[in-house]
Amino acid sequence: MDTAKKIVLFQCQWCLYAPEDQDWVDHHLPENVHLTKVPCTGRLDPLFILNAVQGGADGVMISGCVPEKCHFKEGNLSARRQMDEFSDFLNYVGYDEDRICFTWLDLQDRGRIQKDVAEFSKKVEALGKSHSLNTRSVLPQGGAHD
Repeated sequence: MDTAKKIVLFQCQWCLYAPEDQDWVDHHLPENVHLTKVPCTGRLDPLFILNAVQGGADGVMISGCVPEKCHFKEGNLSARRQMDEFSDFLNYVGYDEDRICFTWLDLQDRGRIQKDVAEFSKKVEALGKSHSLNTRSVLPQGGAHD
């Protein structure tokens, strides 16, 4: 039986306005989705993405505020430009750009994060396992290798 594909979700700490949505992200994400909160998507260094990919992430999702409502004015626009360039690099070295997804969330987008995560998970499942850049192993829970 095939296991669910690994997805890393980088979430701007300001992008989810509804407490129910934040609670879902904090406590009810599917087991195959790893959450990393960032102060703003503009602070998301491309090396964080590369680290996730090298650790075996089959997909990377970035969740931030809609561009005109960024908590830090234009941080998310900067992130988008930087990630567009970086995804070209990842695509060049064999990590399909379809494995990276941005989702912009607004105040009225209650319940949307759940739908976006589900849709992206389906997309990544259809793409299959990504082996190209998995260059390091993740330690099992509890520490060192056997």
